[in-house]
Amino acid sequence: MSKQNIYFIGIGGIGMSGLAEYYLRNGYDVSGSDMTETHITQRLAGLGAKIYYGHSAINITSQIDTVVYTSAVKPDNPEMIKAEELGIRKVRRAEMLGEIVNDKYLIAVSGTHGKTTTTAMIGKLLVDAGLDPLIFVGGNVQLFDGGASRFGSGKYAVVEADEYDRSFLALRPDIAIVTNIDADHLDIYKDLDDIKETFRQFCDRSKYGAYMIYCGDDENIKSFMNTINREKISYGYDEKNYLKIVDYKAENNALNFSILNSHRSYDNVVLNMVGGHNALNSTACFAVSKVLEIPFDKYRDSINSFRTVDRRLQLKFDANGVKVYDDYSHHPVEVTASLKGLKEMSTGRLRTVFQPHLFTRTRDFYREFAQALAISDEVLLMDIYPAREKAIEGITSELILNEALNHNKNMKLVHESSDILAWLINDLKPGDMIVFQGAGDVTNLCNEFVNFLKNNN
Repeated sequence: MSKQNIYFIGIGGIGMSGLAEYYLRNGYDVSGSDMTETHITQRLAGLGAKIYYGHSAINITSQIDTVVYTSAVKPDNPEMIKAEELGIRKVRRAEMLGEIVNDKYLIAVSGTHGKTTTTAMIGKLLVDAGLDPLIFVGGNVQLFDGGASRFGSGKYAVVEADEYDRSFLALRPDIAIVTNIDADHLDIYKDLDDIKETFRQFCDRSKYGAYMIYCGDDENIKSFMNTINREKISYGYDEKNYLKIVDYKAENNALNFSILNSHRSYDNVVLNMVGGHNALNSTACFAVSKVLEIPFDKYRDSINSFRTVDRRLQLKFDANGVKVYDDYSHHPVEVTASLKGLKEMSTGRLRTVFQPHLFTRTRDFYREFAQALAISDEVLLMDIYPAREKAIEGITSELILNEALNHNKNMKLVHESSDILAWLINDLKPGDMIVFQGAGDVTNLCNEFVNFLKNNN
């Protein structure tokens, strides 16, 4: 691309910030807007980006060559309107990402859940193997200096392939990974069949000679995978998979398992994380190591030293017999996987603070949320975090509460954050495992609680 001056609408978003940083490091003039100042926008400003707070037409000038936007940006956005008036090239984030990575040997990680963790695992493996990859991931990773990207000069790119608004269809992978497929983003997709068809298209658009690495335990993936004319590697717990997870054990905040294929057993894989779903994610990473002919010892060492992505079942406090986790889970399948993983490790009570994310998701899945949260011994339910949505009449957290109470569940709806903290603090016991769950600002409440515990330790 010959353009030198790029403007990002929503520059503080995880996906946007990685692209902005890429262009900054490649000598472009980068500017952009966001609604509030965050550690991400501060980081970009420190690297030389010009950041505007609030969206305004006066931010867009004729000096700008390209405006980058996502589907979250509405057509009536004043910056989009001004860019249109000035005839400035407008590019969706997904297409711009494709422009950067499609010419490399591209490893693209897709799936309804587990993308961020799996992308980070594979990225770290390639770094540890000396392959110097370019990486774009949908979460902040300590390995990448707390950022959502890494800039390497090798031939490989590792990218989180997001199905939201079908943006992953702009990618042309050499290795496509599908971790799982569930009904989600039903504000974008008609139904589960629509989602499956879009994942099929993603796999079908891979380069000639590409590899499909997929979880063979997932019926939704298997429903179309035999129509994809590519090399395939299935993984999972089921006997029928090419790569089988065996001898799975969970203890002391770690997982230990072996991976079996038709030739041999790869033993004693130790992952310092919680939950059987993370054993699946690391087995997808193992499949990549086999395709790239990275030695098993290198893979095992890399996985053993992997630490979770920010907010993915992240252990934030561990003292006096009390553990506190921050978890991004916001879909019933994710909530179930996280809570099951924690329950495997718990010796005392599992206490969950859950913040539903989006009115549409709560409307579509309130029964499933109630069922998933029933794994916990106690649930403190928060009001819905609206994110990009306007309120829907009759859709509140009480839908989940009323469903849970049908099962005599120990759940309370608490509207004030201060009341949640007081409840947790006043009834704190050794052995308590407390998890703050959701994709909204529940993470701030987690930090507040952890700071209190540290100061009163």
